[in-house]
Amino acid sequence: MREKLYAWADYFAALAFALWVAAGILFILKNQTPERLLILVGIGAIFFLLFLYFKFGLVRQAVTSRTARYGSNALALSIAFIAIVGVINFMGQRYHIRQDVTSNKQFTLSEKTIQILQELKEPIQAIGFYTIENIQSQQEASDRLREYSRITDKLTYKFIDPYAEPQIAEEYKVQMDGTIVFERGKRRENVYGTDEESFTNAILKVSQEQQPTIYFTTGHGEHSPEDTGNDGYSLMKTAMEAENYKVALLDLKTLTETLPSDITALIIAGPKQPFDPAEVKYIKEYLEKSGGRVLVMVDPQAQSGLDDLLKEWGLALRNDSVVDPKFGFFGQAQVPVINTYKSHAITQDLVGQSTFFPGVRSIEALVGAQSSRSPTVLFSTSDQSWGETDFASLKAQNAKFDDKDLKGPLDLAYAVEARSEKNARLVVIGNSNFISNGTLNARITVGGQQQRIQSGNGMLFGNMLHWLAGQETLIAIPAKPADTRYVILTAEQTALVFWSSFLLMPLAILIIGALVWWRRR
Repeated sequence: MREKLYAWADYFAALAFALWVAAGILFILKNQTPERLLILVGIGAIFFLLFLYFKFGLVRQAVTSRTARYGSNALALSIAFIAIVGVINFMGQRYHIRQDVTSNKQFTLSEKTIQILQELKEPIQAIGFYTIENIQSQQEASDRLREYSRITDKLTYKFIDPYAEPQIAEEYKVQMDGTIVFERGKRRENVYGTDEESFTNAILKVSQEQQPTIYFTTGHGEHSPEDTGNDGYSLMKTAMEAENYKVALLDLKTLTETLPSDITALIIAGPKQPFDPAEVKYIKEYLEKSGGRVLVMVDPQAQSGLDDLLKEWGLALRNDSVVDPKFGFFGQAQVPVINTYKSHAITQDLVGQSTFFPGVRSIEALVGAQSSRSPTVLFSTSDQSWGETDFASLKAQNAKFDDKDLKGPLDLAYAVEARSEKNARLVVIGNSNFISNGTLNARITVGGQQQRIQSGNGMLFGNMLHWLAGQETLIAIPAKPADTRYVILTAEQTALVFWSSFLLMPLAILIIGALVWWRRR
């Protein structure tokens, strides 16, 4: 029996090394538990000890031979080199230095994400369920989560193979390879992508104690978040839900006492018929008694029935439509473009963003308003604009400034905050179409092709909403898109690259090789 085991000793050594290599590969892949890896290492150690037991004499002879003594210096140098590399790697992991040199900081987390991570108060764990076949996506998720964990120690993450540990996948109700579950306590949110927006929104959702509810008034011809047509707000609804807002409709005529108890903010989006006095009373009481948050958007010529309420807050909607020939949208003077903003939390991150408003009325800040309700203008038109009061001339496309019109600059939006215990907030803007589906999908023809117009309209509305809802953490610059750059070469430059790469460099190597051979010959 001993002779047979002696004959198998070499196989024991080979099996031991095979088990250790397998354990190392699985450790790098990070899809097995530490216990299983230790079992593989332990079994490998047993086989190696058996090899040493049966081939101890050969091992001792190999170690004490002249060749081994001569190789000891090389071994020492190798160990020293490995130790230096290990120390450098340890220092690199402990003291992370990273510089994003891309022009648009493509690999840097957005301010929005950084603010949310820094505001975390309780630990959040991310569990990624990836199979071995999906290892590339797992690496992308791991790289992204590593960046997040460098911002805050409140976020931890790990990866699990749902095939290797099906009981855990079943516990988290994972049905798809590549699912990442963010959890805080009993709150969980599943993510199926590896982009920054998906991760940040998931962290935001599980970190909030309750979901903010935004109500849109209905019954007066307002824009509806349920409408997918050009006049609808369905695109903004999708964006709001991605930010963890719950969107609902509210008909004030159906109320019996007060507004719903779960309301976070009320949005009045372009009414075409006036509100009844009883409805206005509900809005007034919500602002004054409950410290409510209201966004009012009223288009030119619309009678909203809210004039007296706005007057109490120091504002008045002028009966005009702004014309701005200096900053008109692609030459359309009736669609003012705004690219400079006043100082306010709503506009602080709109630098470099352009917004445009198809048909907007101006707003006036009234003198003698309550000192506790001081309106702050958000943005204004140029000095060459005016408020046109002859709507027939606007329709005929021949509007001209006259003594009946008010010369610009004209204010288009205001924010008012009541400095009291209730801390009510009100935002008023003279346009409701700037975030409609049709406006957000507006396109122009460039070089015979239709291209979607990039604007800050959605960001402006989002900032208004965040400020009203007390979610100022969300007011920030979004993540940057990938920046593709092309190298345009002339015919001469193309020829130079080709001949130098495929002819000159190989020829130079051949010539140098021939010279070296000739000298040694």
